Amino acid sequence: MIVFSSAAVYALGYMSVQWDEMPHLFGGTLLSRMQTWDYMTTYAYYPPLFDLVTTAYFIVFGVNEVAGRLVAVTFSVLAILIVFEFTKRMHGEKKALVASVFLGTMPGLLWLSRVTMLETMLIFFFTLVMFTFYQWLSKDTSNRALLFSGLVLGIGILAKYQIIVSALAMLLCILFLSRKKLKINFAKFFVIIIIVVLVVAPWFFMIYHYNGIEKFETILYVMGEGGQDRPAYSNRFQPIPVFYLVEMTWPFNDIPVHPISLPIFILGLCGLGLFAYRRNRQDIFLLTWFLVVYVFFTVIPNRQWRYVTPLFPILAIAAANFVMFLYGKVERWKPKEVGIKAIRLKKIASVTFILIITFAVAYSCHDAYQMTARDQIHIPIQEATNYLIDNLSENQSAVIVCAYNLLNQDMFRFYLPARMSSQQIWQYPELAVDAFTPNFSISEFVDLCVERNVKYIVLYDYGIHTEFFNTTLDYTQVRSMIAETGRFGDSLDQPFWGEYNGWMGYRIFLVRFLG
Repeated sequence: MIVFSSAAVYALGYMSVQWDEMPHLFGGTLLSRMQTWDYMTTYAYYPPLFDLVTTAYFIVFGVNEVAGRLVAVTFSVLAILIVFEFTKRMHGEKKALVASVFLGTMPGLLWLSRVTMLETMLIFFFTLVMFTFYQWLSKDTSNRALLFSGLVLGIGILAKYQIIVSALAMLLCILFLSRKKLKINFAKFFVIIIIVVLVVAPWFFMIYHYNGIEKFETILYVMGEGGQDRPAYSNRFQPIPVFYLVEMTWPFNDIPVHPISLPIFILGLCGLGLFAYRRNRQDIFLLTWFLVVYVFFTVIPNRQWRYVTPLFPILAIAAANFVMFLYGKVERWKPKEVGIKAIRLKKIASVTFILIITFAVAYSCHDAYQMTARDQIHIPIQEATNYLIDNLSENQSAVIVCAYNLLNQDMFRFYLPARMSSQQIWQYPELAVDAFTPNFSISEFVDLCVERNVKYIVLYDYGIHTEFFNTTLDYTQVRSMIAETGRFGDSLDQPFWGEYNGWMGYRIFLVRFLG
């Protein structure tokens, strides 16, 4: 835990924020300023729990990206701890320790621990829901475990809506493991549903109060993990049923990113095979959990490795079981002497086994470093925002030209003081050019600059010939169109920040709009 926590918090504030972090960073900022109306009308399509915890961290540590990311660190640590406790109850302390090490060295978990996103909270609550449900299933006379399971599921839905999938896993576990008391346990399961409804209903009532029925369409979009870019991304690996077998280990063909390191992934799959072979009560429970999540997120049209992070604990537990199964075989092995004394042969086998497992963990740690280091770039958004704060009057604005994953309007708004309106920073086109096909009209852009009294446009190193999503348009063409208007640029006021580190997004330039 010390090693994992140290790695998770090291240089936590250096990496530039991701687009998906901003609803929670800026949402937490609005809540910390008591701007509830702005929050509810802007970000209420996300479940509120992560933002509420982020707000608490902002109050304690100040409003900054490090405080927001510490929320993810906290829940990743809690996820490892609950996996340890869960595995200990099921399989004993040794397997619990190995499972925790495997989970804590998974590259995807470390990366998610360093960004303000929902997935670490999803892993924690999904595992806790299944843990409390298993406790009740093992002792179905325990009403306390039943009630707590429903409470955790309700709170978990307020952390990430997709956790509702665990309810399907629960139902199937009752069907497979409680056939003698099927009707009674199905009836008790409805107690969980009632508790869940009571917990989540106030949140959906608030959404309706502030936004009417319109925001619910956005919620359905979020629950479907939707996006214009997703269908192309989601069909890269064929056939579809094996999509996540590749996605969990190698989501990008040209980038060294491994959410789960291949040796641990193979050990996990072997562990699942061991579960299917043994088929005891615990094994059936864990297999049901794995299959429900895998099949559900395979069936939905949009796929991405972050959606199946509830499988990470299962694969860690399965890998630990397979490792300890092999260890038991070695420990009980009675070799015949073949020129080497039997005891020495057994020691050689034991050392070889230990080296293989150590290599798997070390290889996973290396992958975790590579995956995290890839995104350790710094874009000077705060420095540029500070300049805008000092040089924009109340009725002036600045516009970001062609926002993308690492630079958008909310990132600038996050650093604005409360006295400045967030509408003083905006972007054109409205959607990200690396995820949606842009419709860039230079005449419309100039008209909007006049209408919104723009003082500066924000340019950056996107890549001289990097084409936007699903189009031949690139940043060089956009800059040429801007320059050809003759209405931008003042040699006495053209500040920039950042160092030249390649073609992609390390420097920010402010260019005056001459009117």
